[in-house]
Amino acid sequence: MTGRTRLSGASERAKSPMIVHSSAAGTLRGFVALAVSALLAALVLLLGCGSARYQYVTNKDAGTFLKIPSSWQHQPMPGPAFVGIDARNISPEAARTLASREWVVGIDAASRFDDKNLLLPDAAQPKGFVQVRQLLPEEAATLSTNDLRNQLVSIDQEIQAQEVAVRQDPQRARLAPEFLLLVDDPVHQGGGVHGVHLVYQLHLGTGLVTVDQTSLLDRDQTRLYQLVFACSSWCYDRHRAEIQKVQTSFTIKPIT
Repeated sequence: MTGRTRLSGASERAKSPMIVHSSAAGTLRGFVALAVSALLAALVLLLGCGSARYQYVTNKDAGTFLKIPSSWQHQPMPGPAFVGIDARNISPEAARTLASREWVVGIDAASRFDDKNLLLPDAAQPKGFVQVRQLLPEEAATLSTNDLRNQLVSIDQEIQAQEVAVRQDPQRARLAPEFLLLVDDPVHQGGGVHGVHLVYQLHLGTGLVTVDQTSLLDRDQTRLYQLVFACSSWCYDRHRAEIQKVQTSFTIKPIT
């Protein structure tokens, strides 16, 4: 009996560690469950952050939409956007009239928004604007799709000047062109919206500049829509993909 009792006690003691292991396994499973839950929560948070990589710039009244990287800055600007051909021979009266017919939002990829310049050709970060302007009756009657190409820079004159330079000094003009048209594509959107998308390089005193410009008209040619970016050509090469995504997102849905 004594032997049996000892054996029985030994047997009970032998079983005891098994009970401890079972408890430890349960605790381990609890830790694993918590870790998995934390991992899933982090994944959801990460996906949520990914969905906020872009922010929208809109004018619902004009049916204008685009999206820009969330790290970029944007803010409404006091119109009108006097750039390029629009800035020539504008009287104070015309300026006041245009200001009441225009919506302009400046866009800046720099960490601090520059509210002094809509375009800065030698900018180290992409800078530009989106514009919607109700055309004056005399503008609407004469503006053509080809005129859109010359809204900021007289593209036709620059092309002619470059052709003259090539004839005069072919090697120099081709190695260091004063003007180079990279993209000249027609654009057609729903509702009869039409226009052009241009990308071109200009050689200015500050260096080589790249301009990415989309200019559109509505079906009745009563509104002008523009999205324009400019910065140094080095900057443009670095940010080409971002700028192209913004340009692709530029959508016009005229309110009827």
